[in-house]
Amino acid sequence: MGIKWKDPGLANNTPISGDLRACLLESGSLIKRLEKFSPKKISLTLEAQLWKRPHPDESKLLDLRSGGYGLLREIFLTCDAHPWVYARTIIPPRTLLGSRRLAHWGNKPLGYFLFSNKLTYRGKIEIAGMKTSSIPYEPIYNLALEEDSLLWGRRSFFYIKNKPLLLIEILLPEAIKCINSLKK
Repeated sequence: MGIKWKDPGLANNTPISGDLRACLLESGSLIKRLEKFSPKKISLTLEAQLWKRPHPDESKLLDLRSGGYGLLREIFLTCDAHPWVYARTIIPPRTLLGSRRLAHWGNKPLGYFLFSNKLTYRGKIEIAGMKTSSIPYEPIYNLALEEDSLLWGRRSFFYIKNKPLLLIEILLPEAIKCINSLKK
């Protein structure tokens, strides 16, 4: 069972608060949006950055050949030692040809690159509600979340010099709780 990503216009009948929907549809930096709801500073922890075969659906979206590799970057955004967001970025080799510094981006927020580079633009955003049991991303398993927790995420396509990059961001229970409880 996988994640059922939807165009935001088709997800209008989903049970999601206005603030949570606004976070998912944020066209700028998700960190900047989340800072409005966080009681403390949000920090980034780099889990992995390595060449790996993406999931088949990701390969298809990025037009990678079967069995092809992409640069996989996985991070957690945390607030007060609680994980708020899991993010997964897949960068095809052809995208890195014109943006080699991304291969060594490390523990800096990806938004610093994406939103400051004039040759980068965001394509479509898709959103999804998902149960923790249906999430295929290994680092989330290690968080010991309740199996039936409802999480929300977005999948964004960015283009650097017209070459694709896929960014998946999953809002974790602590972030959802803060977004839904704080009215700022």
